[in-house]
Amino acid sequence: MSLIQSVTGVKAHILPAKPLPQLMSVAATGMVPTTGWTHPSLSPRFYIVPPADGLWDFDFIADEPTGIVGNVVLPVSALAMHQAPSWCKGVRIHSASNAMEAKFEPMEAVESVPRAATFKALTAGNVIVRRDIGSYDDSFQPAGFCKWDPWPHVRMKKLRHHLVLTVEGPDEAHIRDCINKAIAAGLLSAIIAAMATLGAALPAAISAFLKALSLCLGDGFKVRIDDESHWEYWCT
Repeated sequence: MSLIQSVTGVKAHILPAKPLPQLMSVAATGMVPTTGWTHPSLSPRFYIVPPADGLWDFDFIADEPTGIVGNVVLPVSALAMHQAPSWCKGVRIHSASNAMEAKFEPMEAVESVPRAATFKALTAGNVIVRRDIGSYDDSFQPAGFCKWDPWPHVRMKKLRHHLVLTVEGPDEAHIRDCINKAIAAGLLSAIIAAMATLGAALPAAISAFLKALSLCLGDGFKVRIDDESHWEYWCT
């Protein structure tokens, strides 16, 4: 196994598992440089003397691809659960190019109401064209327990973002022509590529796409991209 290219996000929580030993949950997201990387995981480092800063170091690793691969940067994620040492205040996740730290967050923060859709806009009129752009996931975090056998299994959740292009106006043929021109110019591909950043580069890519499409459409048309997000749950 090898270190992944980069780590992009880290969450750490202490899980209330009394009377069992206190457990910690660590979730991380990162990027790999090609297709074909498998079995991403967080490998803990062990110490003779605990680190002075109280951060437990983990290596973000995965199995490297074999054979022919596609040269496209892709997101990966991994989850680890361990008994929390008394000295541990948080974690530090290492990749081949960077490291990210996270202090423990209380479980209460996990159940907060999801943020409002990022790209919602108010419009009026009849919907002429709706086009699915794609989906990406972020906000990986624990959401309680789902079963005991006899050790607890953590219920995890992630926020699934589904981006939808909606164009409203009087001329469907003109709308489709302008969308095709934007696709041909690579502007829609830029949005799809930006999803691999787990949202970090999306605002700029979406802004460029909407500006070009609006200029092509002209007056009398309204265009938006909606983030139709929802939580998805699974049991570890």
